[in-house]
Amino acid sequence: MVNSIQLKMVHTLFHSTNSVFIPYLPLLLLQRGFSTTETSTLLMLGPFIAMFAQPVAGMISDRIGAVRPLLLSLWVLMGICGTTLFLTTDSYITIASLLIMYIFFMPTVSLLDALTVKMAPLLGTSYSSIRLWGSVGFCLMLVGMGMFFDQIGGVSALLWVFLSIWSGVMIMFLIMREPEATTSERDKVEEASKPRTLNWKSARQVFANPTLLVFFGMLMLIAIPHRMNDGLLSIHLQAEGGTGNHISWAWAVAGASEIIGFFFMGNIVKRFSMQRMLLIVSILYTIRWGLCVWFTDPWAIVAIQAMHAITFVAVWVTSIEFVARILPREMNATGQALLNMLFIGVAGIAGGSIGGALHESYGGAGMYSFGIVSAALAAIGFMIWSNQSKARKQKYNKVSHKQVSSSL
Repeated sequence: MVNSIQLKMVHTLFHSTNSVFIPYLPLLLLQRGFSTTETSTLLMLGPFIAMFAQPVAGMISDRIGAVRPLLLSLWVLMGICGTTLFLTTDSYITIASLLIMYIFFMPTVSLLDALTVKMAPLLGTSYSSIRLWGSVGFCLMLVGMGMFFDQIGGVSALLWVFLSIWSGVMIMFLIMREPEATTSERDKVEEASKPRTLNWKSARQVFANPTLLVFFGMLMLIAIPHRMNDGLLSIHLQAEGGTGNHISWAWAVAGASEIIGFFFMGNIVKRFSMQRMLLIVSILYTIRWGLCVWFTDPWAIVAIQAMHAITFVAVWVTSIEFVARILPREMNATGQALLNMLFIGVAGIAGGSIGGALHESYGGAGMYSFGIVSAALAAIGFMIWSNQSKARKQKYNKVSHKQVSSSL
């Protein structure tokens, strides 16, 4: 049976893969002759398509009663597609291998999470204490890449970096053994290990909730420029004279700030109403994109990524809490799945397409100016919503007080 140290090593190596994909795939596609708009759209289209494969992988895993065999199979197929992507120079093969790679890669993320949730109670630890090592691996790999990226050959060396990480993960998957839980243990973790799937009947009920529709609409004003930055930060840094060192450090700073943000954000969110918290986050996003317009020095752009802790982490934690509070418990999984689909998928496609076109035509200033306007509109919307909620609460309290007084 695998121990907790081995499981932490798996997460450390596994999430290091993103240190190749997120910062450097944009540069690879640009080198292959794709435009900025095409590059950003492709990088957002891959995860969007792959989102529909995740529930399928979960159902297959449930059917066979195990996670590890499917995890191994998908990892092998992802490795083949990734190797093809880094070796080919043909545009059509590049597009096909990129999209198919994401289709195989994204389900492995949820499957590894399911396996970790299943094994953590048996190992006497928690999911979060193990998953944290994935963020550590991502940050450490980016720091290393930042220090040596140009020296080892830049984009041309990505194949060997990818294969090294892929091989390390493959070895750990082969070493791991998925334990057979006892009946009592199986009952305890059964619900937690089930992947979240999208139930379309529940989805219709979710969309019938007007408050949630308003929330999703205003959230998209935050999510679109955020996902735009995710897809185009590396390209923007390169356009401003940044090197592979700057790109790696930018993502390392974002990753490290995310770890710190998640550590503290739970207590911070409790101090504010949801609408007030989202108003504050919208203002912080407006400031963040404004700084990106104002400062063009690569190291200044790197430093701005520290705001990831008080923007993305804050909006993500608040959004999850809001959806969980506003929906009945039996509809919560569907609400969370829709939140993921909108923030990661729909906002990703919109942000990649809009941001790519703006960056191509007007540069980083035009792209981030769109982010300022979008975040400012979200701030106005959440301010109106927050004030209305406060007024309704005061009116309710006044009526309740009168009713109590009259009864006396």
